[in-house]
Amino acid sequence: MSALKFQRWDKALAKCMDAKKKGGADAKANRWKGDPLLLNQEAHELPPEKQREALDMAADAPADLRARLAPIWKYCFVQWHVYDAGREALEKGAPLREAFADEELLKDVESLSYLSEQGEMDKANTAETWTWRLLEAFPPAGTIDPWNDATAAPLLKVGRDDRREGVQAFAEEHYEKAFYHFWQGLKLIARAPPTVTGPHAKLRCDLYKNQSAAALRLKLNRTALRAATFAILIDGQDPKAWYRKACALEALGRPEESKAALAKAGLAMPSDQFGDARSLAITPPVEDGLALGGPSAAGGAAGGQELPVRLHARLEPMVFIEVGIDSIAAIDMVMHLKSELQNVPIPLTLVYDFPTVEEAANALLQRINGGDDAYLRAKINNTIWRAMCQALGTDPVQGVVDGRLGHVTWPAYSEQQAEEILLDLKRAYEEKAFVERIREVAKCAAFEQRPFLMNMRAVAMDVQGPVLQARGFEADAEGLRRLQCAVVQAAARSPRLRSLLRQTREAQQGGPNGMWAVNMETNEGEELYDCTSIEHWANYVQADPFGPDRKNTNS
Repeated sequence: MSALKFQRWDKALAKCMDAKKKGGADAKANRWKGDPLLLNQEAHELPPEKQREALDMAADAPADLRARLAPIWKYCFVQWHVYDAGREALEKGAPLREAFADEELLKDVESLSYLSEQGEMDKANTAETWTWRLLEAFPPAGTIDPWNDATAAPLLKVGRDDRREGVQAFAEEHYEKAFYHFWQGLKLIARAPPTVTGPHAKLRCDLYKNQSAAALRLKLNRTALRAATFAILIDGQDPKAWYRKACALEALGRPEESKAALAKAGLAMPSDQFGDARSLAITPPVEDGLALGGPSAAGGAAGGQELPVRLHARLEPMVFIEVGIDSIAAIDMVMHLKSELQNVPIPLTLVYDFPTVEEAANALLQRINGGDDAYLRAKINNTIWRAMCQALGTDPVQGVVDGRLGHVTWPAYSEQQAEEILLDLKRAYEEKAFVERIREVAKCAAFEQRPFLMNMRAVAMDVQGPVLQARGFEADAEGLRRLQCAVVQAAARSPRLRSLLRQTREAQQGGPNGMWAVNMETNEGEELYDCTSIEHWANYVQADPFGPDRKNTNS
């Protein structure tokens, strides 16, 4: 490496030595404190945080420079050249494109490429492994010919697999791994047509949103902005994409643009109601910490935590199954609801009968004679939100914004298609052998609903698997969840389908005399008297039901 001159290195060394000679404030202001050993260490052992900064700067590099850097990007000394040029431009207040047009940098890249080709960099220090391939160019769009269901299916499957693994890694806070999976998924799907409709466009948009979320966690703010912008080009109405863009713009010190993006995300409020965008996008106030930053260390929402009113519009349309409230989480959620709504009759079938947060809130308001009181609706929303946090172990609103929840994709079924699926499942559940196995599971669980559901999963999958595979789903929990989401969406438009969905769930748990009848069914003929509901209201709000602040909802 010593045979060639590296102009940026020579320039940095001269600057370092000059600061050392001057000493005092000049040395302290210098990035290397006037110490050539620190410069040498930075250049040849670039720390991970500076590697990521170099990677983020490279997001703004022209395509031809990225192509020249890609084969040698794994070396710390190569990344240092980009980092040093970028830092110099930013310190001058110049755009990064000026750094990438720098003749010294371009000549150094040529020298570095030559050394690599000669094998003289083989022993040089390398950067974090996950970053090595990230400057590789994507294949041109529209290069799969013909593009049809047969050619698209394997590509979409692999892309979705990468996305699923990335989402899992993100949930486990392995953000580097998550970012790499999203990048790999985007590269795989890059050859699909450059259209904004179709399953490939939806997958591409989702991957860009996920990549933006992971980039924000890694402080790759330019990369996050770039990914969010690509997602918006595909779907200009996607609130998650606009939210990611707002966060990236805020992190890059562009608050006015961030506010505009927040407005597009549907999260902006008048300035007199909540300061600047920073309070929402990046650093929420202490009282909003749980709502925007995830659950407390203990998991879920602590008592007394409130979801900011501005986010209730994001909570109410949520479909429980889409954010992970499955049959087991539904039991837990109802138990947490009952802890706040004491003595209020809340059926275990709440999330089945009322599949969205708004529908469930309406049902609970009716049970406490809440009418259309805006205060009570907000209070009920918070009660449901806290119960969801406890059942899921995370904040569902933040989870959806981050892409950790609500990321499942599914086909749009007609009423007839959904009916055929439910009838197939119902027939499988009514087979004598399955009913007998379910009864054994119920006995082993001592007829307790939650342990029964836990043990029933493996038994049910034996008969669910063929139905899932016949519709193109994997025969696993994720495939079942996607099918459930599709059927629940179809049932939302059809009372007849809702009734069949309930019958199918009953059949799954042993039929008319099974666990559904034992634990889940409520007294359909039960009347809720006004005096009882007013008592529930008083207990819930801890107020006099006939006091001056109580509205007479029955007048």
